[in-house]
Amino acid sequence: MPADAQRPENAQSADLGKKVAQRICSGCHAVGRTGQSPNPRSPRFPLIAERYPGGNPAPVLIDGTVVRHPGMPEFRLTESETDGLVAYIRRISRKWRPEFR
Repeated sequence: MPADAQRPENAQSADLGKKVAQRICSGCHAVGRTGQSPNPRSPRFPLIAERYPGGNPAPVLIDGTVVRHPGMPEFRLTESETDGLVAYIRRISRKWRPEFR
């Protein structure tokens, strides 16, 4: 992935992240822009980015979610999957607005 792989503007990366979210995260989290999480204690993806400085959940995903969130299943992602998941979470955040050029 390119250097901007975690940026929500990177559609290729965000598309990969959406697939990862659907495959790994959707059992507990609402991974789309709308809907309720299957597990009421699991935040919806549009709210996750808002919990972290700069709207970027990358440190939690990279450092290991299991340690920071008890009860979270262990999973391993490739670097491009992690980048994509970060881009996707940021892209569906309620605060993200695409830049028009």
